[in-house]
Amino acid sequence: MGREQVINSLKKNGFTEYESKIYISLLETHPANGNMIALSSGVPGPKVYEALRRMQEKGYVYSVFGGDKSQSRRYSPIPYQDLLKMFEEVFVENYHLLEREFKTLATSVDLEWKELFHIDGYGPSIQAIKDEIEFAEKQILISAWSKEINVIYDYLLRAHERGVKIVSTIFDEYPIPTPWVNVRHFTFESSKKRHDGELNIVFDNSRVIILEALSEYAVVSSHQSLVNITVNYIRHDIYINKVIDDFKASLKEKYGENLEGLVDWF
Repeated sequence: MGREQVINSLKKNGFTEYESKIYISLLETHPANGNMIALSSGVPGPKVYEALRRMQEKGYVYSVFGGDKSQSRRYSPIPYQDLLKMFEEVFVENYHLLEREFKTLATSVDLEWKELFHIDGYGPSIQAIKDEIEFAEKQILISAWSKEINVIYDYLLRAHERGVKIVSTIFDEYPIPTPWVNVRHFTFESSKKRHDGELNIVFDNSRVIILEALSEYAVVSSHQSLVNITVNYIRHDIYINKVIDDFKASLKEKYGENLEGLVDWF
């Protein structure tokens, strides 16, 4: 199945010619800015941004920002697996052909994120996390609430099954047993306020995503300083909660039922 056949299949399912070329281009390399997309897709520069705007409205792509939004906007596609799910009913005839071809195309994703990028929106932020999980090779460290764990659980499970070491701490009760190492976070009222809507995840000790679910945005980076800080933050949180679990009675006796003598110390 060639590129033209992929374009024709996408067009049969609602994509325009330009949207099809842009989506394929972004699968091959993302995140990318408008100029990069124009060069790689062959779509005329003036038409690229118009097509991207429509694709964002349809949920096919999402924006990624650097420090200066006016100068650093880039675009990434939703994972092709999610696109196929969105169009499963109308893709019946071409589903397996597209899946095979998309898998071949999606080989050059730019996952360096050396700058600090800002992603607007809860959905696009979760999609970025899913995308990174799919490319993790060795280890994932994560601290999050059960709501977000539930959304990305299948992706984490697939990573675990292919041999990625996963260690997590979940801020509240999670009803599904995790096959990877998980330490339950000690919960009390002040911890809920401090961690509300928080998700921190590190991939292969080289990439980090920090999601603020309540504000519906995320930051993404491979800057080693931020990676190291986040790794240490998650590790220390896991360590202290393991100690609390092992010595809960003694700690409550010393610091109070909700460990307020420790938590509210400063």
